[in-house]
Amino acid sequence: GVEVLREDGLGTGAEQLTFKRVFERVAATTGIRVTNASVIGRIWDSQAHFQSAVLAAVASEEVTDQERAAVAATSAFLATVDRSTPEARRTAMREVMRLTAESNLTTGTTSRRWATVIGVWALASGARRSGPPGPIYDAMHASYAALQERSAVATESMAAFFGLRFRPPFNAHQFATALTALVEGCALRDRAEAGIRGIVLPTGPDGALQSWTVLGVGMDALVDQFFELDPDWSPEPTR
Repeated sequence: GVEVLREDGLGTGAEQLTFKRVFERVAATTGIRVTNASVIGRIWDSQAHFQSAVLAAVASEEVTDQERAAVAATSAFLATVDRSTPEARRTAMREVMRLTAESNLTTGTTSRRWATVIGVWALASGARRSGPPGPIYDAMHASYAALQERSAVATESMAAFFGLRFRPPFNAHQFATALTALVEGCALRDRAEAGIRGIVLPTGPDGALQSWTVLGVGMDALVDQFFELDPDWSPEPTR
């Protein structure tokens, strides 16, 4: 069985997505009756063609669940953050990484949309190795490019807010690539094992203990590798 899977792959990932099931859902939700003759040869050449179209639609989704969760988790902290000294700025940046990591893991284990998209991305990446890129991979590539652009913009905004600059030769897109890859990998691991959470470190005010995750520790380490404090930076004047 393992040899068959290695030779043939895991399939399209949509074998259970049959016309019969979809037509039943359409009838139940809209009252409209659809048949094979209604679509085959008119909209899709076959059921397999329909399945590929659905997977491409999923792959093209720009799922922002984790991004919105990170904003919600850090907004209150950022509203009153201390940036008066270099040490305070780095400490604040560490707390942002801790909070962002926790929110990303929580969303990664609860968001069905995110899990579905990641699953289709994995299938498309595997299929690309055995043949030319298809519509699913093209959709995935466009969606991933949009994610990278949003992440790079957020990275530049974060750097400006905390008075950071990139260590040569790094840039925002490289940091975004490393960060999103770490987030995706740890979120998938968090679904399968219990070792991602539960790290206790004395990083709170006056050395108070705080709960960390493997993801948070990794994100904070990336900050040290990619950024340095800008000695010429000063916070915006209070209005």
